[in-house]
Amino acid sequence: MNNQSSSASAASSSGVANVRFGVYSQPTPVAGKSVKEVREQFSKLWGIPTDAIAYKGKDKLDEDYVVQPSDNLEFHRRAGEKG
Repeated sequence: MNNQSSSASAASSSGVANVRFGVYSQPTPVAGKSVKEVREQFSKLWGIPTDAIAYKGKDKLDEDYVVQPSDNLEFHRRAGEKG
């Protein structure tokens, strides 16, 4: 637990959260930004679609959620529906 808490405290002091989309994953200083702002920041670089859903673990986040230090923010595309 010491290794985890020391890396978590280092991330929290610098405002770093981990952002993921598909094969992309990057620790980046986005703490304090909304999900919408993070999506806009990475949308051109990683191709995150506007309808991708943001998650923190299993929790679905809305566009106004403010990212916290050490969060793991993941964007997932909506799965296609069979019809």
